[in-house]
Amino acid sequence: MDAETKKDLSLKTIRGNNTANMLKSLLRTREMARSDLAAENGISIMTVKHIVDDLLAAGIVVERIGKGGEVGRKPKVLQISEQYGHIVCMNLTTANAVTFLVYDIYRTLLTEQTIAFPAGKPYRDNLREAMERIKAYSDTLPTRLVGAALFVPSAYYEEEDLINYDLVQEFKDLHIRSLSREVFRMDNILVLHDVFPAARSEYDSLDPTRESQFYFYCGYGVGGFFIHNNVAVMGDALMAGEVGKLILDVDEDGKFVITEDRVAIPALLRAYGQPEAEFETLMQAYLAGEQRAKAVVDPALDTLSRLLYNLLWVYNPTRLVIDSCNKTYSTLIVQRMEQFMQVIRNEAIPIQVQIRQAQYDEYHWMRGCFHMVRDRWIRQLAEG
Repeated sequence: MDAETKKDLSLKTIRGNNTANMLKSLLRTREMARSDLAAENGISIMTVKHIVDDLLAAGIVVERIGKGGEVGRKPKVLQISEQYGHIVCMNLTTANAVTFLVYDIYRTLLTEQTIAFPAGKPYRDNLREAMERIKAYSDTLPTRLVGAALFVPSAYYEEEDLINYDLVQEFKDLHIRSLSREVFRMDNILVLHDVFPAARSEYDSLDPTRESQFYFYCGYGVGGFFIHNNVAVMGDALMAGEVGKLILDVDEDGKFVITEDRVAIPALLRAYGQPEAEFETLMQAYLAGEQRAKAVVDPALDTLSRLLYNLLWVYNPTRLVIDSCNKTYSTLIVQRMEQFMQVIRNEAIPIQVQIRQAQYDEYHWMRGCFHMVRDRWIRQLAEG
């Protein structure tokens, strides 16, 4: 590559970054004057002018008279065009239904709905029909659909467009991105392992430049995700963090006992003798001191403490975030882990780590998806 080509690429990259940063500023504030855009992004007024001229011509932003004061000329402000937009986030972690949320580009939740799948029909047909219903709802909104996210309960292999079907057998041979592109008729569609957007939203809530974080989730499944210096560690086959598959023991029949067999919610309910019960029932019985509940939950908490301690040695994160679909359970895991760390604090090589409960509710998975799709849409706009 000659020097002139490299220079052109470098200038294009700089311009693209400046454009993306300006659009993010407008998304954050909803409207800004040109001088404020220049000051916030550390660029010249002339650079802002050139970029704004292109954005105005493309219909991405509009300019109007701001409110200003009562005296003198009122300032002009820029805002993203009202035709933009909304984003669909779909939860595909069960074979029986799809839950979807729709946000506008400013992260205002517009709707949350669940579409249950009728029995007796192939999963692929049910999923297509659900996507078509979601697309029909999207078409009724006054803004344009600018992106969609689908989060799934295992690794997604982008080149093959296939999902690991260990947890949901119906994913086998299902090219889910091709299907969603066909239904939604757009390119900005992300398929994400469900743990990733949850871990990402927790990580982005703090300082992403100097921290490392291991995010641990224990609910109906068990998983984890490590982010170091703002880089997500995926592994060669995108299976890094699948701690639910770690072998803990071998049963009397010679079958491997994995983490999920000992600490996941279905395993605890089976051990409690009420596999169909609400998990919160078990949690409340445990908090009340019921011996049968303690005989189930205490061993699980002890197993989790040892598991997490071993993971700290492997990943050595600055921060350990513990999450669950049941807040009581994640609180108990945090408390037991903190007690465990106190017991071993005098070890010759102590581990220094901040342990905390996930700060967002279950919808942070969707919010993580939303931000990743919106960032991709901004990048596409910035790159023309």
